[in-house]
Amino acid sequence: MNEGQKPKVSTLSTLWVAESLTGERTQVAYVQEIPPLKSAKEAITYNALDLEEEQQAKGSRKAETLTIPILFTEKQHDTLKGKSDSDSEYYWFIKLPDSTASTANKPIVFNFTGACDLGLDTIAIDDMLKENLTIYRSSAVSETKGFPVANPTG
Repeated sequence: MNEGQKPKVSTLSTLWVAESLTGERTQVAYVQEIPPLKSAKEAITYNALDLEEEQQAKGSRKAETLTIPILFTEKQHDTLKGKSDSDSEYYWFIKLPDSTASTANKPIVFNFTGACDLGLDTIAIDDMLKENLTIYRSSAVSETKGFPVANPTG
């Protein structure tokens, strides 16, 4: 395997939020762990008299809530608390580390919309302070190389 083909670790990916898809983004957390952003579509089972066995087809995905354990600074906490208290929908971006990108400064970025809620995680001796950010996803998850831009040709 060539160097560019080796898998990279995703330690300390970053979580960003914005009012619009291509608007000004604010980094609100570091993430050590990201739950599945979307699960496989549910199977629809069907049968007919001329079939010996049941068959399956892809159905639709269930609505999912993401709970992401985050590492934060006080300023990031204040930003997230304001977003949580507003009950508004925002654009969320999960940016993988730059070291994972084959093109400089263009790592994979996942984005979606949703409202959020914030809660303190367990506090333990010799552990980092963490919060759980729950995002009530209201759109499909999209993927881009680097952050989405208003004019992709420019």
